[in-house]
Amino acid sequence: MRRTTRVAGGIAGALLAALAWPQVAGASGDFMCTPNWQLPNGSFASCGNTAMLSPSNDTRVNLLFLMRDRQPAPAAGLTYPEMKYADPGLGHNFFSWDVARRAFFALPEAEEADSGAYGSRCISLVSGSAGFNAAMIANRGVPAAERERLATARTTIGQICRDAGGPALALPTDIKSAGGREYLAYLQGADAFYAEQWDAARGAFDRLRGSKDPWLAETAAYMLARTELNAAQAKSFDEWGAFDAAKVDKPALVRARAGFQDYLKRYAQGRYAGSAQGLVRRTLWLAGDAVGLAQEYERLLAAAPVTSPATLDLIEETDNKLLIGSAAKVIDGPLLLATVDLMMMRPPYEGGPQPISAAALAGQAKRFAGRDDLYGFVLAAHAFYVEKNPARVVQLIPDDARKPGYTALAFSRQVLRGMALAARGDRNEAGFWRELLGGANGLYQRPVVELALAMNWERSGKLAEVFAPASPIGEAAIREILLLNVAGPDLLRAQARAAGRPQHERDLALFTLLQKQLTYGDYAGFLRDSALVGTNATSEGGLWDLRQQEQVPVGLFRKGTWSDGYACPALSATVAALARDPRDVKGRLCLGDFYRLNGFDDFGRGDETELSRGELGGSPTLFPGKPTPRGDFYTSVIADPRAAGEDKAYALYRAVNCYAPAGNNQCGGADVAQNQRRAWFQRLKAEYAKSPWAQKLRYYW
Repeated sequence: MRRTTRVAGGIAGALLAALAWPQVAGASGDFMCTPNWQLPNGSFASCGNTAMLSPSNDTRVNLLFLMRDRQPAPAAGLTYPEMKYADPGLGHNFFSWDVARRAFFALPEAEEADSGAYGSRCISLVSGSAGFNAAMIANRGVPAAERERLATARTTIGQICRDAGGPALALPTDIKSAGGREYLAYLQGADAFYAEQWDAARGAFDRLRGSKDPWLAETAAYMLARTELNAAQAKSFDEWGAFDAAKVDKPALVRARAGFQDYLKRYAQGRYAGSAQGLVRRTLWLAGDAVGLAQEYERLLAAAPVTSPATLDLIEETDNKLLIGSAAKVIDGPLLLATVDLMMMRPPYEGGPQPISAAALAGQAKRFAGRDDLYGFVLAAHAFYVEKNPARVVQLIPDDARKPGYTALAFSRQVLRGMALAARGDRNEAGFWRELLGGANGLYQRPVVELALAMNWERSGKLAEVFAPASPIGEAAIREILLLNVAGPDLLRAQARAAGRPQHERDLALFTLLQKQLTYGDYAGFLRDSALVGTNATSEGGLWDLRQQEQVPVGLFRKGTWSDGYACPALSATVAALARDPRDVKGRLCLGDFYRLNGFDDFGRGDETELSRGELGGSPTLFPGKPTPRGDFYTSVIADPRAAGEDKAYALYRAVNCYAPAGNNQCGGADVAQNQRRAWFQRLKAEYAKSPWAQKLRYYW
């Protein structure tokens, strides 16, 4: 359903994570995935999140937006984060959970958890030293010399967390003061805790709860509850982190919950209050109290500050411990219920559950009391994604596309209405999107509407509207997808010359124009338009993804590689020969070599990009003619009676090598059976045995 990138034990910091919950393996990852460029279609993709609440979003993203919906207007000051290498070319239309963290909370990129202490009782080992030392300094009953020896001893506790074969705890033997001996007792209890000696730890912390030292008394109360919780779960997880509820020590779990509740009663604003609250939730989870857990999460989420990074920890914890699994069935509050309902509208996978039914949603009406806007959206989403009934969507969501700004839910409602208009073929669809653009001011909102409008214009034969001087479509990724896949020569030429557009877009338009002119056989057009290639245009960087590449290597057409054995002139001379005679033998072979030597086999082999009709750029190309793949050059020369022996030999050699080394066609066009490749190989060896190509070729594939 979605990847869990981090484990969080609650809304506070590291101390809460000291008993961090085991990670849940998701069904997909955030790394280098590629969503479909279309409005949300219900199918989940971990980097395919949009500003619209939808089944295709990560559950964490939907929950985040529902929480942020409490803001009366889009938050000011937010900016799109810098995209990392792991972020695909998604522009500002789509994002992963990690990108959302950086965008809405200005957090650094999520890092993998430390492979040592993270997720275990040992996470607090190092961080506890500062508090321990500060407390001793504050206690005037501990002499300075004893403080120094106790502080040194503190560095040796929990050695088992660092190295099971390391030295044992080295405790000082000359601590005489009453205060010092209490701190010594605390060290003994802490060492027992890290060594999983629960009885010894339990006894030490229990005795210290009555200390007159405020730090010792509070910390001992907290650590006593932690000890009980660790003891309760000690045997319930195997070495791989799999949980077995039957192995939980229930009496110890009861004592742990009581201990945390007692701590929170005595220290409501205490040092470890946030952690204790999170660990109370853990006791609920270990006990299988799904009802109590759901109620606690709904309460916390409703009160959590929407701008606090700590809220992200709470969202991830809720997602891990409640939204995945049977606990979701007991959710009663509207915030979590809407999140789960959207998740349950995704298309079913093989063997998976069917989408939630309309009857089930109807039975939730009371649980959405007071949230008619949210309940109406959930019903409309079901009508669209599950029932395939766009007319009902239009009935449920009135037109409200002329506001100056939108909350997350209000925006999602209007986008869903627009999607329903598109599904019905409503003639006013484009006008609706243009009106909605005026208020789509929140982060990631406007690109959603631009995508919808661009797709409408693409499908209705108005592609030029996207690139008109006053066009509202400014999102670079949207424009470049259409240039790469749909635009015809006139539009590409105009964008290549558009001085007001970014250089990357102009270079991409020119590259696409020249590449397609070659592929579609417009050789005269290529000779004319190649003059647009600047003398300083780069030919570096390869052809792995023009949209994501920092620079488009349009300079390849001016200073690429022309030959590596078969004598070929510069590309301009080759194309000039083909312009005079498209059947020119050397022209065809040399153009094939240009493709091969400059990376066009991976970029495009004369085939059109396979995008579905529902995706941006999925309509038929407006480039006239029919593309010719490199492989067709070789088969046509092999069959050409005008071709000289040397040229036929080279064509045979290259035709066979189209399938090297694994038998897969690298040259585009229809695949050729292996017996035909064998026949080419044998003909080359028999008829042109003295040619360098016959001598060089040793196999067929």
